[in-house]
Amino acid sequence: MPAPFHSRSPIYASRLFSRRRLDVRARLVAQNPSGERIIIHARTFDLSRSGAGLTLTRQLPSGTAVVLCLRFPNLGKSLCLQAVVARRQGFRVGLKFVQPTAEQRVLLSELCYA
Repeated sequence: MPAPFHSRSPIYASRLFSRRRLDVRARLVAQNPSGERIIIHARTFDLSRSGAGLTLTRQLPSGTAVVLCLRFPNLGKSLCLQAVVARRQGFRVGLKFVQPTAEQRVLLSELCYA
């Protein structure tokens, strides 16, 4: 049986933490160039302790600071993390979390390794 695509990709080989496939609704809060707050709806496609992959409803440039909000009704918890757009390809982006708290790191570990 051939190896999964992600195990052959060089970008996955360089990751510090493994990613878990996860499909949940997400919301990003960012600022447009004029300083106005914008909300972008998205869906995750994977999650790790250090970042997330998302498909957005509008494009964001690399380097954009955002707040990512994920809601997990089955856990009764929400998670909001500061992040930056580390890479993008069209409407797909890779976010890198910026200084998550200890509580956020624990919840991310529970989500990624459950």
